[in-house]
Amino acid sequence: MHRNLTRVVIRRGPSSRVLSGCVLALAACGRPALAADWYTGAEAPGAQEAWIVSVDTSATVSSQGSQFAGATATAAPAGSLLTSGLRLRADTVIGSYRSGTGLGQQAEVAALVGYGWVWPEAVLSGFLGLNLRRNEVPGLEAGARNAGGLKAAIDLYARPTPGTMVHATGTYSSTFNAYYGRLRGGVAVMGGFLGPEAALLGDDDYRQWRIGAHWSGFQFGALQVGVAAGYLHDQTRKGGLYTTVDMRAGF
Repeated sequence: MHRNLTRVVIRRGPSSRVLSGCVLALAACGRPALAADWYTGAEAPGAQEAWIVSVDTSATVSSQGSQFAGATATAAPAGSLLTSGLRLRADTVIGSYRSGTGLGQQAEVAALVGYGWVWPEAVLSGFLGLNLRRNEVPGLEAGARNAGGLKAAIDLYARPTPGTMVHATGTYSSTFNAYYGRLRGGVAVMGGFLGPEAALLGDDDYRQWRIGAHWSGFQFGALQVGVAAGYLHDQTRKGGLYTTVDMRAGF
């Protein structure tokens, strides 16, 4: 891959339980998180790192009392993540959220297969697979709900110029019609990329949007780190603040 492409995206993102690299994850819920498909924002390897497997972890906490951790493992069975080809992926998410009636719990696992297209200045990956989600909703008689279904994910990471980046990711699951979308742009600043981000997520029972700023792409050996913060709004607890930390390791 071209040296200017210092990161690629494989996803989010909603893995084997590789929460070892995680910090708390994902913001958002004031109500049954039947909702959010908590993405584990995937970053990418440097141009000379021909990784076969990447592990992406993400954590978000919010002032509304939710905390979620997620991990995604992506593998290239033939070749490496720096070349076009087949991709295998596993996702996992676990966390809790505050609602009007108490503390809710959420957990999800997913297994997907897809393909990654690698160009000198961009990487596009698409996935399709199965997921299983469990929600424990406080205050309801049948508070625990388990459901499985189809899940799809797509990621685009591009470097239009050596000093700029664009990252777009989206997922959809037939389980509770859960969806997640995140868009980031940035310019090179002090070893990373600094710029705005926006996200939209929800399902049959919940909706939330976020807008903020990220500073991402810091390289520490085989580890990449990014941070983001901003304002969020959901349909139950209204406005609040969020903070996200993303990490990636390659093997």
